[in-house]
Amino acid sequence: MTKAYRTVPHEALCVLTGTMLIDLKIEKTARIYQLTKGNNTGKTQFDKVMEVRYWQHPAEASISSTDEKEDKGSIHIYTDGSKTDKGVGSGIAIFESGQYIKSIQRRLNKKCTNNQAEQLAILTALQYIETTQRTDKKITIYTDSKLTFDRLRNAKIYTYLIEETRRKVIEMKKANWEEKLCWVKAHAGIMGNDLADTLAKKAATNKSLTKEYDRIP
Repeated sequence: MTKAYRTVPHEALCVLTGTMLIDLKIEKTARIYQLTKGNNTGKTQFDKVMEVRYWQHPAEASISSTDEKEDKGSIHIYTDGSKTDKGVGSGIAIFESGQYIKSIQRRLNKKCTNNQAEQLAILTALQYIETTQRTDKKITIYTDSKLTFDRLRNAKIYTYLIEETRRKVIEMKKANWEEKLCWVKAHAGIMGNDLADTLAKKAATNKSLTKEYDRIP
């Protein structure tokens, strides 16, 4: 005695379950690999792992961390990133001796991630403060992104923004700057952090700002 089984076409099952067809999945994976790991002949830039020759020495590029309650520096820089369906932006709020002195906004490619916006904010803060003339060269940079905080201190991560930040840290150390990184809790009533958050959100939707970063993940 034989039994008959009802069968359903594979394509129909994929539609019903919301699963991508295997041949399309393979094509997509191959295309992503070619763009991010292979030779990309187009104009699109990717925030991929940097070549070994561009890596900074971990011992030189290490960023000291500090606790908010223990920080004694006079220059406090709060950084934040924002990503919505309307855009991606970075915000920086700078305080000196408790006084709000400067704000900076940056807009990124809409395909960039919130984490990239957080990283760009830190790099931009370093680039700006390096150009200022001051005798007190102790600065503390605050971020509410634990992921960014950990990536900057992880010697096994070599993406573009991380390595550029490390390179800037080395340059500033040679000029006697002392940088410390501090993680703070988001939306906890910290004025500087709330201000950086507002600046980032405004930057994300401000079309008058030139896109400062377009390396997509």
